[in-house]
Amino acid sequence: MVAVVIFMLSTVLPQVQELYKGLPDAHLPFVTNVLLAVGNTINHFWWLAVIVVGIATFTLFNWVRTPKGRRAIDTLKMRVWPLGPLFMKLYMARFARTGTTLVGSGVPLLQMLSVTASAIGNVRVAESITSASEKVKGGKSLSEGLAGDPNFLELVPNMIHIGEQSGSLESMLGKTADYYEHEVDNQIKTISTIVEPVLMIAMGIMALFIAAAVLLPIYSLAGKTIIR
Repeated sequence: MVAVVIFMLSTVLPQVQELYKGLPDAHLPFVTNVLLAVGNTINHFWWLAVIVVGIATFTLFNWVRTPKGRRAIDTLKMRVWPLGPLFMKLYMARFARTGTTLVGSGVPLLQMLSVTASAIGNVRVAESITSASEKVKGGKSLSEGLAGDPNFLELVPNMIHIGEQSGSLESMLGKTADYYEHEVDNQIKTISTIVEPVLMIAMGIMALFIAAAVLLPIYSLAGKTIIR
């Protein structure tokens, strides 16, 4: 769609403008003038756009690889709707599933937390796991270490608390992982259902503007010819 829009703005609309040249009292519609300005900018300054996009991409890529950039991106993933809730559930599922596997293999709790923090894929969540690990070293339970942490959904420490009290931590982590994996699948389907009509509406609006910009001048020109 973007390629079609660029082609229409840079090639088709200038031809419509040529039809109006030399005609007395001929004025292009507002929407056509706006899109013509965009098309002329593309034709004359496309190289500048390529340079700016290239520099911006290179700068962003290198910034994301820095600790500050990675932290900012990971924070954005967890806070921006509609992807924020999805990523939060994804991290909870990843934490619980990794914990289930390691606890079931007989890995000590502190080592499990260390491995999970490295595998979670988010700096903010990894910091919370490391903080909980320090609290466990100080004598607290894992559920107490995670309770109230903004980077963990409330269900996780609650399920871990039940597992600690009943001596079935592996089972509770497994159930938590199953629940959040199911939630992630459902939310992906929901987002897909929302995105499809939004994209269709956006494409329809773009097509409407382009059609109006091309056809209005032609109809106007044809109307003047008929009147004459």
